Amino acid sequence: MFTSAIGLGELLEKPEGAEMQTDAPMESYTIVCKNRSFGRVVRFSYESVSDSKKMGNLVTETVGTWSRQIPITKDKFYVRFFNEGTSTGSLFNNSITSVVTDPSGNAIYDGKAFFATDHPDKVGNTYSNYNSSYALTYGNLQTVYTQYTTTNNRDERGDIIDLIPDTILIPPALKFTAAAILESTLIPGSTDNDVNVLKSILTPLEWPRLSDTDGWFMGKLKMGLMATDREDVSLDFFQDDLSKDYFASVFTRFGGCVSNWRYWIANAV
Repeated sequence: MFTSAIGLGELLEKPEGAEMQTDAPMESYTIVCKNRSFGRVVRFSYESVSDSKKMGNLVTETVGTWSRQIPITKDKFYVRFFNEGTSTGSLFNNSITSVVTDPSGNAIYDGKAFFATDHPDKVGNTYSNYNSSYALTYGNLQTVYTQYTTTNNRDERGDIIDLIPDTILIPPALKFTAAAILESTLIPGSTDNDVNVLKSILTPLEWPRLSDTDGWFMGKLKMGLMATDREDVSLDFFQDDLSKDYFASVFTRFGGCVSNWRYWIANAV
């Protein structure tokens, strides 16, 4: 859990002979990011183990399967921030029982869904990072880029900040649409031979687990979302004293949260 401080405003010119204007830091939102537990247990009967000459292979195969499933488990968890980002839910509730209560509940830190049309700042303004009807087209990409860089480029004080996207996150179904817009020398579909000003302005990143086949996201990699690794993967193999059966288990802890909605805009989802 952390509370971000917005900090002080820009420096002000001090008139000759006058005192400098006083200012005070403005407190931002409290962000809670909890680690979640993931695991699995498999049971081998005593009889099957005793009668098998391939117990070593069986355990190796089980562990090998888990090693492949761990990155898949993480991938499925983190894609939910985009698949479920237009609504509130338990994914965004980072309360830890008997430890800390997430003040924003099932929303992100500002009390809104990750992708919403009314994110508030601390001085009375609201901003949108959700466009429900913007299909991926040349014109819409320009519109969203402008929204990202000239409308949403404000901090919690309402002051201008540098905010430049570098990525367009897409499902595989939009691969060729994105390529036509971002890789063509001339404007796609135009007969005027106009230069494509969007060429290479963003890097397409396909994510097969995105659930909306025509939805897309503009953003900046490694910004706006926090991923945590609290506990490395642990494997255990043990025998139950009562049943004499054998058990193999895998366990790990990781988590994630939204730390700044400004770095991502959802479209057509």
